[in-house]
Amino acid sequence: MLLKIPTVLRGQELIDKAFSRASRIEEPYYPDKVERIKKEVQDRISTIESISVSFLDRLVKKFPSINNLHPFYSSLIDLMFDIDQYKISLSKIDRTAQMIEQISGDHIRRLKAVKTVEDANRIMRSYYGRFASIVHEIDQDLVFLGKCRDYMKKIPDIDVNLRTYIIAGMPNVGKSSLLAALTTKKPQIAPYPFTTKSVLIGIAEHGHERIQFIDTPGILDRDFSEMNQIEKNAVLALRHIQGTVIFLFDYSDESLYSSEMQEHLYRQIKDHINPNVIRVQTKMDISKEKREEIAISVNSEGGLDPLKNVIFGGSDDHV
Repeated sequence: MLLKIPTVLRGQELIDKAFSRASRIEEPYYPDKVERIKKEVQDRISTIESISVSFLDRLVKKFPSINNLHPFYSSLIDLMFDIDQYKISLSKIDRTAQMIEQISGDHIRRLKAVKTVEDANRIMRSYYGRFASIVHEIDQDLVFLGKCRDYMKKIPDIDVNLRTYIIAGMPNVGKSSLLAALTTKKPQIAPYPFTTKSVLIGIAEHGHERIQFIDTPGILDRDFSEMNQIEKNAVLALRHIQGTVIFLFDYSDESLYSSEMQEHLYRQIKDHINPNVIRVQTKMDISKEKREEIAISVNSEGGLDPLKNVIFGGSDDHV
């Protein structure tokens, strides 16, 4: 939905586009000069109306209604810009389209009573001036919506209708390796538009079902107290994803984090993000002991089978 928003023209760009198209119109079919000029003026007014109104109507239709968006997307959009201003600007765009239709109809009706070329040209100049004035009044709204569009197109394209697993855990526990091993294609990198962080999105095919896996490097891998407010809000947006968290614990000698630190992050995620968490011990090939019911190794043949049995077998009770 968010990727289909059209490019937003500035006010002057819309005026120039409409006037340029209208200037190419010539009416060759009327031998009477007055009637020919009247027909040209009418066609130019209709062309300007058609181009501008269709553009503005398309903006209103293609920009998503905040109230109809999935909560994950609406919460992210709310981080980026003023939602009230967003609604006001779209409302002004809609009203402007209606005003253009009204002044176009008024000028065309006035044109019918014209008896001279001078009067026809006077009506055309009046219409051009009124049209330009109306469009200039929404220029700042168009600029604002253009920025909104740029932000929206960068929002991670997460399919909220798929069964979803969010991979979490401290840095360097093997989250990205697990994502690559579980998914059938190279994961898509989707940057958040308001931080330097990105999410990695991968898809696995299981029978006729597509299963989505999400890795959040730099987001769900550290204590909440270390995050700024925008990062915290980005994390909280993940609460709206109806899925299961796969939390990786690294108990190997290579781990940079103590068991207590990992448990603390696990508890934060379980309490504040998603209570549905699968505990998974990773790097079993270099670990001295098995401490979790599900223990895996990305580097060993069959090392992912314990987790795959849970995911693809449909059992999510290891929480």
